[in-house]
Amino acid sequence: MGIFHRYSSTIHGNYRRAYLRSGLATGVLMALYVLVRLLIGNPLQSPTSLILDAVLLVAIFLLMAWYKNSLPEKSITLKECLLFGIGTALVAGVAYGLLLWAIGMGSAEQTVLFTNTMTQNNITAQNPQLHYWAAWWAILSALQAMLLGAFGAFVAAIFFRNEKSPVHSSKDNK
Repeated sequence: MGIFHRYSSTIHGNYRRAYLRSGLATGVLMALYVLVRLLIGNPLQSPTSLILDAVLLVAIFLLMAWYKNSLPEKSITLKECLLFGIGTALVAGVAYGLLLWAIGMGSAEQTVLFTNTMTQNNITAQNPQLHYWAAWWAILSALQAMLLGAFGAFVAAIFFRNEKSPVHSSKDNK
């Protein structure tokens, strides 16, 4: 038995279109939470929070279940689950980062609160580098969402896969 195995896996659906839609919906949902908290006068103190992490992970699990149920015969391999889940996490991270940047550029109060809470600096809304801070929090949040989402996608893929790919072994490997 050799170290490397050759697998042949079947992709049952259009996972690219599904993860683009799912990731966009998840990123918008996360940014909507930040925006609603800002509009009701109780802004988030950090661009990453336990509630946003929970929203991301629950969305990946639910959307992966939805994708699996939309497939013919509801059969999905680990590879397809991972492709869908990691794609969803990447798109959600990018969408959340861009929308958070827009929120930060539109609301100096939110960017100042993020910066003062996270760095223990005392900046004000008149700080000339405020737009850099907004971009920084957007990049940091996007990367964090991508990493956590990829981990969640891995766990969800193990949970939702229901078809194993056949292993092709050759007699030449000894």
